[in-house]
Amino acid sequence: MRRLLPFVLVALLGACAGPMVRPGGASSEVRDIRDLALVSPALAESPARTLLVLDIDDTLLTSAGFFGSDTWYEWQKTLAADDPGKVPCLFDVIALNYEAGDQVPTQADGPAAINALGVDTLMLTSRNPLYRGGTLRTLREAGYALPRMLGGQADGSAWDWRKAPDAAPVHVVYDQGIFMTSGQDKGRVLLALLQRLGLRYERVVLVDDGRRNIDNMQAALRDAGIAYLGLHYTRVDKTVDTDEAAAGRAGWQAWRQLLAGTYPQRLRALEAGKCAY
Repeated sequence: MRRLLPFVLVALLGACAGPMVRPGGASSEVRDIRDLALVSPALAESPARTLLVLDIDDTLLTSAGFFGSDTWYEWQKTLAADDPGKVPCLFDVIALNYEAGDQVPTQADGPAAINALGVDTLMLTSRNPLYRGGTLRTLREAGYALPRMLGGQADGSAWDWRKAPDAAPVHVVYDQGIFMTSGQDKGRVLLALLQRLGLRYERVVLVDDGRRNIDNMQAALRDAGIAYLGLHYTRVDKTVDTDEAAAGRAGWQAWRQLLAGTYPQRLRALEAGKCAY
């Protein structure tokens, strides 16, 4: 028994020193990063055929102000129904914000760092496919190049995806290098897209500010036997202070005033709960 102890100790130390190795040999690791410049060396760590998957909101782009930001969206969920900042038909108002609002790179050198990467790349976002116009505009204005379509595909793909056979269908669209998934599990929809395209990667690197997305991708790729590195991007501050809360409430009141003077019928529909998105 004593002869075995050194070997057991070496094995335990080795397990603590590096990424977790799943049954079947596929490694799986998650790290926090605050700089998109760290994506390039992370890709270079393995010679395996790798797919880089990039989130958009608070990873590549962030809102110039609090109103309409990803943090504002999460803040909305905490508000009481009678709060003056509470937005009816939240996803309709998000669509208005994407069309009218400004977004900026999360870091000034982000577009150059990402555009220089010479690997297969997919932008995978929880945004609704109906937000595509505003998404393309803000990515272009920020200086991001759209990824080449995977597998040399010339045309996009759109289909109704179900997370379970009896679940309601959710429309997802992959086109111009961007996969828009309406808030679905990013790991599972990625595997569905790769199956649809007839593609197989040995390794996936995901860069995303959402820890749930990082974890969902890890679980899906573990089950598929694909090596994984999740880079949890933590640069954008998610806290909401009193000034931002005030700006969130004022922003919706400003939208209400604009709509009341220009599109009163749309405002009445929103406030009656007649949501289009």
